[in-house]
Amino acid sequence: MRMFAVAGVFLPLAAAQSAVFTHIEASADHTTLESALNKVTAVKDALADANGPFTMVAPTDAAFTAALPELGIAAADAATLLDRADLGEILKYHVLSTTAKVNPLTAGDMTTVQGMTATVTVSTDTPPVTKVVGSNSDGVTISSSADVGTTNSEEHAVHVCTDRILLPKPVYQVASEATSTFSTLVAALDTAGLADVKTGLGLQNGGALHTVFAPTNDAFAAYLAARGIDSDTLLADGELANIVKYHILAGKVMAADVATGEVDTLYGAAGKLSLVKGTSTVTVDGVTVASEVLAGNGVIHQIPSVLMPNVVEVAKGSSDFSNLVEAVGAAELVDTLTGAGPFTVFAPTNAAFDAYLAKVGKTMDELKADKDALAALLKYHVLPTEVMLGDATTSTPASVEGSTLDLVKTGADLTVNGVAVAAGTANKQAGNGVVHVIGEVLEIPAASTPTKNVVELAVDNSLANLVSALEEVPALKTLLEGADKHTVFGPTDTAFAAAVSALGEDDLAGVLGRADLAEILEYHVVVEETKAEALVAGDVMSFQGTNIPVTVDGAKKMVDGAEVTTADVMATNGVLHVINQVMLPPSVAETLGADNDFSILVEALEAAQLTATFGWANKGGAMHTVFAPTDAAFQALIDGDASIENKAALLALPNLADILKYHVVSGKVMAAGLTDGEVDTLHSTAKLTVTDAGSAPKINGNAVATADMPAGNGVIHKIGVVLSVPADASTDTETSGAAAYGLAVVLAGIVGRMC
Repeated sequence: MRMFAVAGVFLPLAAAQSAVFTHIEASADHTTLESALNKVTAVKDALADANGPFTMVAPTDAAFTAALPELGIAAADAATLLDRADLGEILKYHVLSTTAKVNPLTAGDMTTVQGMTATVTVSTDTPPVTKVVGSNSDGVTISSSADVGTTNSEEHAVHVCTDRILLPKPVYQVASEATSTFSTLVAALDTAGLADVKTGLGLQNGGALHTVFAPTNDAFAAYLAARGIDSDTLLADGELANIVKYHILAGKVMAADVATGEVDTLYGAAGKLSLVKGTSTVTVDGVTVASEVLAGNGVIHQIPSVLMPNVVEVAKGSSDFSNLVEAVGAAELVDTLTGAGPFTVFAPTNAAFDAYLAKVGKTMDELKADKDALAALLKYHVLPTEVMLGDATTSTPASVEGSTLDLVKTGADLTVNGVAVAAGTANKQAGNGVVHVIGEVLEIPAASTPTKNVVELAVDNSLANLVSALEEVPALKTLLEGADKHTVFGPTDTAFAAAVSALGEDDLAGVLGRADLAEILEYHVVVEETKAEALVAGDVMSFQGTNIPVTVDGAKKMVDGAEVTTADVMATNGVLHVINQVMLPPSVAETLGADNDFSILVEALEAAQLTATFGWANKGGAMHTVFAPTDAAFQALIDGDASIENKAALLALPNLADILKYHVVSGKVMAAGLTDGEVDTLHSTAKLTVTDAGSAPKINGNAVATADMPAGNGVIHKIGVVLSVPADASTDTETSGAAAYGLAVVLAGIVGRMC
């Protein structure tokens, strides 16, 4: 076949011979079709014989006239049809993509040069009635057919229709027919607030082309679950129109034509989508496009998430926030407020800013001149959590600036510092939070004496999961409710949710039930009051006993990789810093790996597939006490036994896991907690013997070289020998009894010589 561009990419051939166009041009009944092809020269030129053969459905002038109402065009106004942006798509839909002319047409689905399918039906009447069906289920009726071609060959087929033109299904129809995938999106388009958008995605839209990044039903279900609302609430949401518009671009952009960069949406110039073209994928706002569905007036890109403008874009989308947007830019807070969040922004209107400027006797330029003071003022309007109007409670949460806001909830009504949050202009949903409109600029209160302890502040600052965790560790909760000063790094609820998988748990309940929960929480506590200004690069000692690394990047403070999102929430007994991650102290596995004295032990644990036992992704959070032989101890074992040629041979021992388990006791037992006598190990039968526990403890008669090396999920006691499994102990590994016994005897002899 001589190729004709299928996806709408045509190579114009100037003055190329086209028997199809010549045939149309010679017909007195096809003047509108002739004019349309002359209007869209790319289609006309592509009909050159060299690109054929072609099978074309050719509407007459009467067919074009009959189609005008279907396209929302007044009767006898064909000129408007010829000016439509989608005229090329319509014309290409009339050309069937075939390897040879098809005459007569046969029943079945046929791909058009436009890329979409048209369906041919042939009745059983005599003579049979042939129709081609597109967007209109009635289809177009073929009244006559002809073979056309060059002088020496009739290689093309032209099928004439007189009742209407063949129209490809528009975006709205394509989506509405895919009920299992896009029914929620279609229900949204059917709401009154999106009537204009629905029209724009239909046939009667003046010919505009659109690109829709379409969330699936599953994507909407996840969005509803995240917001805690049902579909009826979503469809009644005043922000729904903006959410949907944020998913739609003007023009048709196929995946192959995507260019990396920001593009405007129907939401407005403020709501830009970020497109990234990879080698084999396209992402939009970080979400990977799953598939591409053609429509007659555009294209649908299926995506697995609902996209949302950020809080800054929400503000930019309304002219009533121009002062706020200007102030955010001047204070260099755009990057902060376009970050992951989540945030709650109490957004003063332009009138509120005007009143505030009059009150303080400043112009907007004078307000912007003091960038630090302006930044503090704006941060005072932002909470580091998402608080929907319906979820708000009477409380005093800390703002991003650090001072507290006074929220009062009376029935369904909410005030912030006495300023009403009107229900009609609240809950402007954003991808990284929510915006509530307020009629006054909130002023930062003068410093006051704290009245609540750290735990009470955690409640006020919507750190519900942290509070629930403290309930599981009553001793720590009591400590933090007491008079002694402490610093608490409080993870957000979102941070706790993210920690579920990192800890190998199924849900938050699993996290709260872990045996090592107290260790994790204690790692978030410092035994003194440390304000943000005192957090400098280096380490601070946690109440848990291991150091918390602190890094500073400009104004950003990081503790063990977690960002302090709200600093210096002052309590009667210290200070609370809100952070965006749950911090995990070094695990036993990590602590061993960081000590050069234990490199062989680390390799042995890996070879025995025991490393995960001492890591964080350990469901249930079991803690362990490890009597850890040094590299020198392992080398002495290798040197003392001719049958263990080298380290590789040691790591290949069939019951290596038994040996290692014999060095581990369940639970966290500090040196002071050791008592004389036998103690169970992870080995199924072998026990360790502790002596001299009250002074210099010995394990199986061997002194502990360094005791109480702290880890997040246990403790390590360094020893200078590899402990031998008793010869009469059973083996946990699948090895012969003789082999297990032989190895135990060898180890007993070696260790005996070492002692």
